[in-house]
Amino acid sequence: MISFLIIGMRFFSWGSQLAPNQMRCGQCGTVGTFIMKKGMRFITLFFVIPVLPISGVKNLLQCPVCGTKYQTKS
Repeated sequence: MISFLIIGMRFFSWGSQLAPNQMRCGQCGTVGTFIMKKGMRFITLFFVIPVLPISGVKNLLQCPVCGTKYQTKS
């Protein structure tokens, strides 16, 4: 019997709170209220199932139009 595991890494994010002020997206140029999210990188099985976290939680802002994510300092 042949068995194998495909492992990889992936960044998962969650949350949907609106940011308190408007910003301009560096990717698409949209000025709008960004979405605040949190996320972290995981080792995954089959590139889908998160198994083991390999980074701390990072705070992100996501453009509401193009979806580009920017890491914040806080």
